[in-house]
Amino acid sequence: MKKNELLKECVEQLKQPNVMAWYEKNLERKPQYETINALIEAIENKELSLKEALSIALIVGIQWKEKFAGVP
Repeated sequence: MKKNELLKECVEQLKQPNVMAWYEKNLERKPQYETINALIEAIENKELSLKEALSIALIVGIQWKEKFAGVP
């Protein structure tokens, strides 16, 4: 699978109403370093599937890379 296809699939996961609602409630405007723990908790509480959580993690990772580009 090409990177752009993977990203497109991740975005499709994030567009699901339940996933977007969880993301907005639990990750938006919160420190990025809390992402992994929040996603683990969501999987354990069955709020997100593993695929949904991985999709969010990949998207957040891309945002993180862009946000901190050029920082050593």
